[in-house]
Amino acid sequence: MNGEIHVSPRHPRAESIRLREKLVECFDLGVVAKAGLIAHGRGEAFDYLLGEQTTPPALKAIAASAAAMLEANIL
Repeated sequence: MNGEIHVSPRHPRAESIRLREKLVECFDLGVVAKAGLIAHGRGEAFDYLLGEQTTPPALKAIAASAAAMLEANIL
């Protein structure tokens, strides 16, 4: 990351913060659309509401999207 953020690994949102910064970097590179940033933020809000638990359908969607990105060779 260009402006890498240093977050304590013990911070409860550490991984989320690193992911958000990576999304911003990808937005700057034209890889992620504004809507993707908004969707990520919306997902974060639902995480809080659901007690930080990812639902089984969401886990399947995550795996499918990661596989699609790997196949597209953009990561």
